Amino acid sequence: MVTAAASIAAYAPTLQAQLLDRVEVSEDGTNAVIRIRFAALVQYIRHAPTSEGSLIQIYFQITAGDEASRTVVEEQRRPNPTDLVPPFTVSYPAQPPGLLRRIDVQFASPVRFRIRTDDKATIVLLVPLSDEQIAKLKPQGVKLPPSTIVATPTTEVEREAAKLSRDARTALETGDFENAVVLLNRLLNLPPNAWSEEAQEQIGLARERLGEIAKAKAEYELYLKLYPDGPGAARIQQRLAALSIAPGPVAGERGGLSYWGSISQYYYGGQSRATTTTTTVTPATGATTIDTASLSGIDQSQLSNTVDLTARYRDANWDNRVVVRDSYLVNFLKGVGNQNQLNALYFETRYQPAMLMGRFGRQSATSGGVLGLFDGAVGAWGLTDNWRVGGVVGQPVENQLGGTNKTFYGANVEAENLANKWGGQAFAIRQNVSGYEDRTGVGGELRYFDAGWNVYSLFDYDTTFRTTNIGMVQGNIFFPTSTSVNLLYDYRRTPTLQLTNALVVDPTSTISMFVQTLGLGATRELAKAVTPISRVAFVGVTQQLSPRWQLGGDVRVSSLSATAPFGTTYPGTPSTGRVYTYTIQSIANNLTPWQDILVLTGDVLRSRDLDAVQLGLDFRFNLWQDFLLEPLFRWYRQTDTRDATLTRTTPGLHMLWRVADRFSIEAEGDWEFTHTKSPVIVDDVRRRFYYVGWRFDL
Repeated sequence: MVTAAASIAAYAPTLQAQLLDRVEVSEDGTNAVIRIRFAALVQYIRHAPTSEGSLIQIYFQITAGDEASRTVVEEQRRPNPTDLVPPFTVSYPAQPPGLLRRIDVQFASPVRFRIRTDDKATIVLLVPLSDEQIAKLKPQGVKLPPSTIVATPTTEVEREAAKLSRDARTALETGDFENAVVLLNRLLNLPPNAWSEEAQEQIGLARERLGEIAKAKAEYELYLKLYPDGPGAARIQQRLAALSIAPGPVAGERGGLSYWGSISQYYYGGQSRATTTTTTVTPATGATTIDTASLSGIDQSQLSNTVDLTARYRDANWDNRVVVRDSYLVNFLKGVGNQNQLNALYFETRYQPAMLMGRFGRQSATSGGVLGLFDGAVGAWGLTDNWRVGGVVGQPVENQLGGTNKTFYGANVEAENLANKWGGQAFAIRQNVSGYEDRTGVGGELRYFDAGWNVYSLFDYDTTFRTTNIGMVQGNIFFPTSTSVNLLYDYRRTPTLQLTNALVVDPTSTISMFVQTLGLGATRELAKAVTPISRVAFVGVTQQLSPRWQLGGDVRVSSLSATAPFGTTYPGTPSTGRVYTYTIQSIANNLTPWQDILVLTGDVLRSRDLDAVQLGLDFRFNLWQDFLLEPLFRWYRQTDTRDATLTRTTPGLHMLWRVADRFSIEAEGDWEFTHTKSPVIVDDVRRRFYYVGWRFDL
């Protein structure tokens, strides 16, 4: 039963690690490529509108646990400075707990787009470039030196090489450098022939004109190694000298020094009034006594201050950046302390010619056995265009039990774009705590991506505990009938299995004290016994009904295993049994002239302990070009095995006013009415919650 006092206290939020990592824009020759990178493993579910609009809502689920089910402060990211697309922001709004999460991509003007997934932590938007942009970005053709080859093709290999050489020369002279690279690679993959030397020079020139400076240098250097006295050696030495001093920013980006980010302040306030009615029946006399108690007051008053800054310097060889993201929460309630959450403070450098990368400081990782925020260093070295090796060393950033300090180190080998579709990674990682082995993980990832379907899998086995930590596979299938299917199966220890999990039975102790008392083996078995196993199976289907309407349905089956008791200090926890969640979501757009998106959601939950139903409405539209309104409504009803019923109704209104190009004011107000009834106690809670703030984008 939820009492009046507990109802009020439940709304004391805390800062959490951020979910959005970064947003970057590049180009692939015909599209602007917007990569939205998350600091957690995610799976794309659906989006609206289908292919054109200024406001795009993307729905996804977090597949690496549920640690960010409710955020207090809205997150927002701006991309690197670019002229490829209209100005835009990516926002992860504060949203109630639920399986489906949402980000909003708001452009200054409508764009055409399509969405794809690149990996387990990235969602990509492709925005077609205009003919003028393509013409501006695409280098003009070149005048090639006359061919010195006079041989007459006599074998099948020579005939094929001669044809490829003619086609490649035509592509180079007309400026079709992408096709020239493909043709020249085919030629160079043939057995050595009379056209090989010329092709080796030409592929360097093609890559140079595409802006692939590091690859162009590698091709030129290979020519000088293979043909040091060749007719093109002098020209190539001149090209290499020029490339060593010429800046080479990515097309569409601002070269040299650039910076972007935002500064914001939000005030969060809340006031509650709770009334508890208790009915008591005296068995001897049958007399009924009714007691009523009321409690009201301000339960939330805090100011959130957030800084998100990125500075970048880029030239022909180097790509360097410094990233700072920090949130400081000032609490005005008595007895509640202030909080600071430093989510990123790192320096990253890339040396393009040798394909070297290093990142140093506080950062997040979603691969290589590291899942979360840590202080440390990451390095990688590209052996080839498709293969690289890497390493990581650091200390997790977490609320560590018993005041323990953990350190870890690991290594990995990664492949990308094998046959343009496959990728993967193998890793090993070891984590220590107070001189003991806290965790040892070995495993890998396997990825397959193409236009029709994609699959991502992750396996993490702990050799110390001799058990599987994570076994997960997820996929998306896209059909020509405008139908998409999402699949997920996830098995994992939650939280990640570590020796320090044993401290949950006595948080005031230390891991050294446990080992000295129980022994290392028994402490390890205790950690395993108190770490539950989570299993999740998910199937989702989305069907585009018309240009304006789409319908989605999801089914999720989950369970959490029991944990064992320990002495008198830890009673253990029961298993949840299977929990079935059914979701139906209908999304419409452009129902009015106001660039609108209407979302209707219904959830049904069935479990051993309770049943629940939730309905939601979210209607977001631009009343004027720079003024956004979003009426909200949620209704929730829950019944449990104790014959208790909870009903909650929550209407709300969200507003956003873009006062200037880089300055905006945002506010939201919610009114919550909760009625909880059991055979003995009736709770009624009325709560007002609001926030108002400003954001300045650099």
